[in-house]
Amino acid sequence: MSDETFISNSLKHIEELRTRLIRVLIPFGIFFVFFVGLRIDFLHLFGTTIPFVAIDPYHNIGAQFTQVLEAHVLPSSTQLIIVKPTDAVVADFYVCMFLALIFTMPVLVYEVSAFIGPALKSSEKALIRVTLIPATLLFITGAVVGIWFIAPVLFRIFFLFDVGLGAQPTTSILNFISFLLIYVAAFGISFEIPVFMVGLTRIGVVKYEVWRKNWRYAIIGSLIFGMIFSPGVTGFTMVVIAVPMIILYFGGMYFARRTERKNFVDQSEGVSEGL
Repeated sequence: MSDETFISNSLKHIEELRTRLIRVLIPFGIFFVFFVGLRIDFLHLFGTTIPFVAIDPYHNIGAQFTQVLEAHVLPSSTQLIIVKPTDAVVADFYVCMFLALIFTMPVLVYEVSAFIGPALKSSEKALIRVTLIPATLLFITGAVVGIWFIAPVLFRIFFLFDVGLGAQPTTSILNFISFLLIYVAAFGISFEIPVFMVGLTRIGVVKYEVWRKNWRYAIIGSLIFGMIFSPGVTGFTMVVIAVPMIILYFGGMYFARRTERKNFVDQSEGVSEGL
């Protein structure tokens, strides 16, 4: 390949990447403006509650979502405080960006798949199609479990330690939101373990026996991951995060074994037909 051809192809890929990036940023920006500029309100009419949106950049959807998180996650005696004048604005923008990213995810996944599609083999394309929906559902499940069930337990533990030391439980709104969003994203990613394992086994990169022999390392890795993402650095919080990952690893082993057996049967049938 000549230098001119290489440069021409590179420019085409860069232009395509720019186009697809714009296609993702446009809906992301629309959703972000929607969440920042509007709030959800309710109209009670003839015994019927009708939801509608109203312009309110100060008590917007991001702020409403933050209040829901505060009420569900934080103990009632914990007080959110503003350390710097810009903390509330930044925290609100973080939440609105997080919500916009969730609603833009289908467009993002489609554009990424379309961009890398020509470089993939047919088996790899089939793998993406098969694992896309389970991966999305597992990420959402992990995020929901983390934010709705695990996070309140963690903050309750932190609250008890604060009270035990005779301190008034307070937290910065920016620190609360930053930790919670990163924590939820990490928990969602950890739920991708079975999809990752099955995908590697399906394309023949890692066999089931490798997963089975290295389960001890998986447990150690899960505990290390739990230790990193538990700011309390207590054994309980580490285990609370690590246990679901360990269960998911063994679940991934089970499905990897089934996938390997299915691949073996398909190959055997292919050889029989060839003969």
